[in-house]
Amino acid sequence: MREVPRSPSEYYIRFLISAQEESDADDINANEIQQTLESVGLDALSPSYVREVCKAMGPRPDPYLPDNPHDKPTREYLRLHKIFDMWNPNRGVREAQLILMDHFLREKLEPMLLSSLSHTAIARKLRKYTSIALTAEGVTTYGHYFWNRKLLSQSQWMEYLSGMTFRNVYVQSLVTAPDVANRHLPYVMGISGPGNAFNSAEAAARIGQIAFKHALELEHRPATLDNTMALKNCMTTIEKSDVIMRRSDVALRDVLRQFQKFRMKLDEAKIIDVHQLTEGNYSKSGEGTDAEDDEDF
Repeated sequence: MREVPRSPSEYYIRFLISAQEESDADDINANEIQQTLESVGLDALSPSYVREVCKAMGPRPDPYLPDNPHDKPTREYLRLHKIFDMWNPNRGVREAQLILMDHFLREKLEPMLLSSLSHTAIARKLRKYTSIALTAEGVTTYGHYFWNRKLLSQSQWMEYLSGMTFRNVYVQSLVTAPDVANRHLPYVMGISGPGNAFNSAEAAARIGQIAFKHALELEHRPATLDNTMALKNCMTTIEKSDVIMRRSDVALRDVLRQFQKFRMKLDEAKIIDVHQLTEGNYSKSGEGTDAEDDEDF
Protein backbone atom coordinates (compact mmCIF):
# COMPACT_ATOMS: atom_id res chain seq x y z
CA MET A 1 0.00 0.00 0.00
CA ARG A 2 1.40 3.39 -1.07
CA GLU A 3 2.27 5.77 1.74
CA VAL A 4 0.55 9.15 1.87
CA PRO A 5 3.03 11.94 0.93
CA ARG A 6 4.00 14.42 3.63
CA SER A 7 5.88 17.68 3.54
CA PRO A 8 9.09 17.95 5.60
CA SER A 9 7.89 21.48 6.44
CA GLU A 10 4.64 20.28 8.02
CA TYR A 11 5.22 21.95 11.40
CA TYR A 12 5.79 25.28 9.69
CA ILE A 13 2.56 24.66 7.77
CA ARG A 14 0.82 24.06 11.11
CA PHE A 15 2.16 27.38 12.37
CA LEU A 16 0.88 29.23 9.29
CA ILE A 17 -2.51 27.57 9.70
CA SER A 18 -2.58 28.56 13.37
CA ALA A 19 -1.94 32.19 12.36
CA GLN A 20 -5.01 32.41 10.11
CA GLU A 21 -8.26 33.78 11.45
CA GLU A 22 -10.27 30.91 10.01
CA SER A 23 -9.80 27.52 11.61
CA ASP A 24 -11.99 25.33 9.40
CA ALA A 25 -10.16 23.37 6.70
CA ASP A 26 -12.63 24.51 4.05
CA ASP A 27 -12.27 28.17 4.98
CA ILE A 28 -8.51 28.61 5.40
CA ASN A 29 -6.55 30.15 2.54
CA ALA A 30 -4.55 27.07 1.59
CA ASN A 31 -3.26 28.67 -1.61
CA GLU A 32 -1.77 31.55 0.36
CA ILE A 33 0.00 29.13 2.71
CA GLN A 34 1.42 27.20 -0.23
CA GLN A 35 2.67 30.43 -1.84
CA THR A 36 4.27 31.49 1.44
CA LEU A 37 6.25 28.25 1.60
CA GLU A 38 7.25 28.39 -2.06
CA SER A 39 8.48 31.96 -1.65
CA VAL A 40 11.17 30.72 0.75
CA GLY A 41 11.97 27.53 -1.16
CA LEU A 42 9.85 25.12 0.91
CA ASP A 43 7.19 22.69 -0.23
CA ALA A 44 3.56 22.53 0.90
CA LEU A 45 2.85 19.80 -1.69
CA SER A 46 -0.65 21.10 -2.54
CA PRO A 47 -3.57 23.13 -1.14
CA SER A 48 -5.40 19.87 -0.44
CA TYR A 49 -2.48 18.70 1.70
CA VAL A 50 -2.61 21.96 3.67
CA ARG A 51 -6.31 21.39 4.31
CA GLU A 52 -5.64 17.82 5.48
CA VAL A 53 -3.08 19.15 7.97
CA CYS A 54 -5.65 21.67 9.17
CA LYS A 55 -8.22 18.92 9.74
CA ALA A 56 -5.70 16.90 11.71
CA MET A 57 -5.07 19.85 14.05
CA GLY A 58 -8.63 19.69 15.33
CA PRO A 59 -10.68 22.49 16.89
CA ARG A 60 -9.00 25.46 18.55
CA PRO A 61 -9.70 26.41 22.17
CA ASP A 62 -12.20 29.16 22.80
CA PRO A 63 -11.01 31.80 23.31
CA TYR A 64 -7.97 31.28 21.05
CA LEU A 65 -5.12 33.61 22.09
CA PRO A 66 -1.86 32.51 20.41
CA ASP A 67 -0.18 35.84 21.21
CA ASN A 68 -0.73 35.31 24.92
CA PRO A 69 1.75 32.75 26.33
CA HIS A 70 -0.08 32.85 29.67
CA ASP A 71 -3.39 31.57 28.30
CA LYS A 72 -3.25 27.92 29.35
CA PRO A 73 -5.72 26.33 26.86
CA THR A 74 -4.07 28.07 23.90
CA ARG A 75 -0.59 27.28 25.19
CA GLU A 76 -1.46 23.59 25.51
CA TYR A 77 -2.96 23.59 22.02
CA LEU A 78 0.19 25.08 20.52
CA ARG A 79 2.43 22.70 22.45
CA LEU A 80 0.31 19.75 21.32
CA HIS A 81 1.02 20.69 17.72
CA LYS A 82 4.69 21.50 18.51
CA ILE A 83 4.53 25.10 17.34
CA PHE A 84 4.54 26.97 20.67
CA ASP A 85 8.05 28.38 20.36
CA MET A 86 7.30 29.73 16.87
CA TRP A 87 4.71 31.95 18.56
CA ASN A 88 7.14 32.66 21.41
CA PRO A 89 10.53 32.76 19.66
CA ASN A 90 13.58 31.57 21.57
CA ARG A 91 17.20 31.60 20.41
CA GLY A 92 16.75 28.45 18.34
CA VAL A 93 13.74 29.83 16.45
CA ARG A 94 15.48 33.12 15.71
CA GLU A 95 18.52 31.27 14.40
CA ALA A 96 16.36 28.92 12.32
CA GLN A 97 14.65 31.91 10.70
CA LEU A 98 18.05 33.33 9.76
CA ILE A 99 19.05 29.97 8.28
CA LEU A 100 15.82 29.95 6.24
CA MET A 101 16.95 33.15 4.50
CA ASP A 102 20.47 31.82 3.79
CA HIS A 103 19.92 29.67 0.69
CA PHE A 104 23.61 28.90 0.24
CA LEU A 105 23.79 27.49 3.76
CA ARG A 106 20.54 25.56 3.33
CA GLU A 107 21.90 23.77 0.26
CA LYS A 108 24.53 22.21 2.49
CA LEU A 109 22.48 21.92 5.67
CA GLU A 110 19.38 20.12 4.43
CA PRO A 111 21.13 17.04 3.03
CA MET A 112 23.21 16.78 6.20
CA LEU A 113 20.08 16.81 8.36
CA LEU A 114 19.17 13.51 6.72
CA SER A 115 22.55 11.96 7.46
CA SER A 116 23.72 10.29 10.65
CA LEU A 117 25.72 13.34 11.74
CA SER A 118 24.75 14.93 15.04
CA HIS A 119 23.38 18.48 15.00
CA THR A 120 26.42 19.60 16.98
CA ALA A 121 28.74 18.18 14.30
CA ILE A 122 26.66 19.74 11.52
CA ALA A 123 26.82 23.18 13.14
CA ARG A 124 30.58 22.88 13.60
CA LYS A 125 31.17 21.82 9.97
CA LEU A 126 28.99 24.54 8.43
CA ARG A 127 29.93 27.63 10.47
CA LYS A 128 32.57 28.68 7.96
CA TYR A 129 29.94 28.87 5.20
CA THR A 130 27.77 31.50 6.88
CA SER A 131 27.88 34.67 8.96
CA ILE A 132 25.31 33.11 11.32
CA ALA A 133 26.73 31.98 14.66
CA LEU A 134 25.46 28.47 13.96
CA THR A 135 24.55 26.32 16.96
CA ALA A 136 23.13 22.84 17.49
CA GLU A 137 19.95 24.45 18.86
CA GLY A 138 19.42 26.44 15.68
CA VAL A 139 20.08 23.43 13.46
CA THR A 140 17.63 21.33 15.50
CA THR A 141 14.92 23.99 15.31
CA TYR A 142 15.40 24.46 11.57
CA GLY A 143 15.11 20.70 11.14
CA HIS A 144 11.93 20.60 13.22
CA TYR A 145 10.01 23.31 11.36
CA PHE A 146 11.42 23.33 7.85
CA TRP A 147 13.14 20.01 7.07
CA ASN A 148 11.89 17.40 9.49
CA ARG A 149 13.57 14.07 8.95
CA LYS A 150 11.16 12.15 11.20
CA LEU A 151 7.99 13.05 9.32
CA LEU A 152 8.82 10.96 6.28
CA SER A 153 9.79 7.30 6.05
CA GLN A 154 12.87 6.32 4.05
CA SER A 155 10.78 5.34 1.02
CA GLN A 156 8.88 8.64 1.24
CA TRP A 157 12.13 10.58 1.37
CA MET A 158 13.51 8.75 -1.66
CA GLU A 159 10.36 9.49 -3.65
CA TYR A 160 10.24 13.09 -2.46
CA LEU A 161 13.89 13.83 -3.22
CA SER A 162 13.90 12.13 -6.61
CA GLY A 163 11.46 14.76 -7.83
CA MET A 164 13.38 17.80 -6.59
CA THR A 165 17.04 17.23 -7.47
CA PHE A 166 16.91 20.32 -9.72
CA ARG A 167 16.31 22.52 -6.65
CA ASN A 168 19.39 21.50 -4.71
CA VAL A 169 22.51 20.06 -6.32
CA TYR A 170 23.47 18.37 -3.06
CA VAL A 171 20.22 16.42 -2.97
CA GLN A 172 21.81 14.20 -5.64
CA SER A 173 23.91 12.66 -2.88
CA LEU A 174 20.81 11.68 -0.91
CA VAL A 175 19.26 9.51 -3.61
CA THR A 176 22.34 7.27 -3.72
CA ALA A 177 22.52 3.88 -2.06
CA PRO A 178 22.41 4.05 1.78
CA ASP A 179 25.68 2.12 2.16
CA VAL A 180 27.70 4.99 0.68
CA ALA A 181 25.60 8.11 1.32
CA ASN A 182 26.57 8.78 4.95
CA ARG A 183 30.26 8.13 4.43
CA HIS A 184 30.68 10.15 1.24
CA LEU A 185 28.18 12.94 1.93
CA PRO A 186 30.74 15.41 3.36
CA TYR A 187 33.01 14.81 0.34
CA VAL A 188 30.17 15.35 -2.14
CA MET A 189 29.33 18.60 -0.39
CA GLY A 190 32.89 19.86 -0.47
CA ILE A 191 33.54 19.71 3.27
CA SER A 192 35.57 16.53 3.38
CA GLY A 193 38.22 15.97 6.01
CA PRO A 194 40.85 13.33 6.84
CA GLY A 195 38.20 10.90 8.03
CA ASN A 196 36.33 10.76 4.73
CA ALA A 197 39.04 10.96 2.07
CA PHE A 198 38.09 10.00 -1.46
CA ASN A 199 39.03 6.44 -2.46
CA SER A 200 39.39 6.05 -6.23
CA ALA A 201 39.35 2.26 -6.07
CA GLU A 202 36.04 2.16 -4.20
CA ALA A 203 34.61 4.69 -6.64
CA ALA A 204 35.80 2.58 -9.59
CA ALA A 205 34.16 -0.51 -8.09
CA ARG A 206 30.90 1.40 -7.70
CA ILE A 207 31.02 2.72 -11.27
CA GLY A 208 31.74 -0.78 -12.56
CA GLN A 209 28.69 -2.11 -10.71
CA ILE A 210 26.50 0.64 -12.19
CA ALA A 211 27.79 -0.09 -15.71
CA PHE A 212 27.07 -3.80 -15.27
CA LYS A 213 23.55 -3.08 -14.03
CA HIS A 214 22.97 -0.85 -17.05
CA ALA A 215 24.25 -3.59 -19.35
CA LEU A 216 21.75 -6.05 -17.86
CA GLU A 217 18.94 -3.58 -18.55
CA LEU A 218 20.08 -3.18 -22.17
CA GLU A 219 20.05 -6.93 -22.67
CA HIS A 220 16.27 -6.95 -23.05
CA ARG A 221 16.08 -4.02 -25.44
CA PRO A 222 16.06 -4.20 -29.26
CA ALA A 223 19.49 -4.60 -30.87
CA THR A 224 19.57 -1.08 -32.30
CA LEU A 225 22.74 0.85 -33.06
CA ASP A 226 22.21 3.09 -29.99
CA ASN A 227 21.79 0.11 -27.66
CA THR A 228 24.83 -1.61 -29.15
CA MET A 229 26.94 1.50 -28.60
CA ALA A 230 25.61 1.77 -25.04
CA LEU A 231 26.65 -1.84 -24.37
CA LYS A 232 30.09 -1.06 -25.77
CA ASN A 233 30.39 1.94 -23.44
CA CYS A 234 29.37 -0.26 -20.49
CA MET A 235 32.06 -2.77 -21.39
CA THR A 236 34.68 -0.03 -21.67
CA THR A 237 33.65 1.38 -18.28
CA ILE A 238 33.79 -2.04 -16.62
CA GLU A 239 37.25 -2.75 -18.08
CA LYS A 240 38.63 0.61 -16.89
CA SER A 241 37.10 0.10 -13.44
CA ASP A 242 38.76 -3.29 -13.23
CA VAL A 243 42.15 -1.81 -14.13
CA ILE A 244 41.88 0.81 -11.38
CA MET A 245 40.83 -1.76 -8.79
CA ARG A 246 43.70 -4.09 -9.72
CA ARG A 247 46.13 -1.25 -9.06
CA SER A 248 44.81 -0.94 -5.53
CA ASP A 249 44.28 -3.27 -2.62
CA VAL A 250 40.51 -3.52 -3.18
CA ALA A 251 40.80 -6.79 -5.10
CA LEU A 252 43.20 -8.14 -2.47
CA ARG A 253 40.76 -7.30 0.32
CA ASP A 254 38.02 -9.18 -1.54
CA VAL A 255 40.25 -12.24 -1.72
CA LEU A 256 41.12 -12.01 1.95
CA ARG A 257 37.45 -11.64 2.78
CA GLN A 258 36.77 -14.91 1.02
CA PHE A 259 39.53 -16.64 2.95
CA GLN A 260 38.00 -15.42 6.20
CA LYS A 261 35.07 -17.72 5.53
CA PHE A 262 37.31 -20.71 6.14
CA ARG A 263 38.23 -21.80 9.66
CA MET A 264 40.49 -24.58 10.84
CA LYS A 265 38.41 -27.26 12.49
CA LEU A 266 39.64 -28.89 15.67
CA ASP A 267 39.24 -32.69 15.67
CA GLU A 268 37.81 -33.45 19.09
CA ALA A 269 38.35 -37.23 18.78
CA LYS A 270 40.17 -38.71 21.77
CA ILE A 271 43.78 -39.68 21.10
CA ILE A 272 44.42 -43.33 21.97
CA ASP A 273 47.49 -43.97 24.05
CA VAL A 274 50.31 -45.84 22.23
CA HIS A 275 50.37 -48.48 25.00
CA GLN A 276 46.76 -49.37 24.28
CA LEU A 277 47.47 -49.74 20.58
CA THR A 278 50.59 -51.90 20.84
CA GLU A 279 50.29 -53.46 24.29
CA GLY A 280 53.80 -52.16 24.96
CA ASN A 281 55.35 -53.63 21.78
CA TYR A 282 56.60 -50.51 20.01
CA SER A 283 59.95 -48.96 19.05
CA LYS A 284 61.12 -45.83 20.80
CA SER A 285 63.42 -45.01 17.86
CA GLY A 286 60.46 -43.76 15.83
CA GLU A 287 60.77 -46.41 13.05
CA GLY A 288 57.98 -48.62 14.47
CA THR A 289 57.22 -52.31 13.95
CA ASP A 290 55.59 -51.79 10.53
CA ALA A 291 58.81 -50.37 9.09
CA GLU A 292 60.72 -53.44 10.23
CA ASP A 293 58.06 -55.83 8.86
CA ASP A 294 58.23 -54.18 5.42
CA GLU A 295 61.87 -55.29 5.07
CA ASP A 296 60.80 -58.96 5.25
CA PHE A 297 58.85 -58.80 1.96
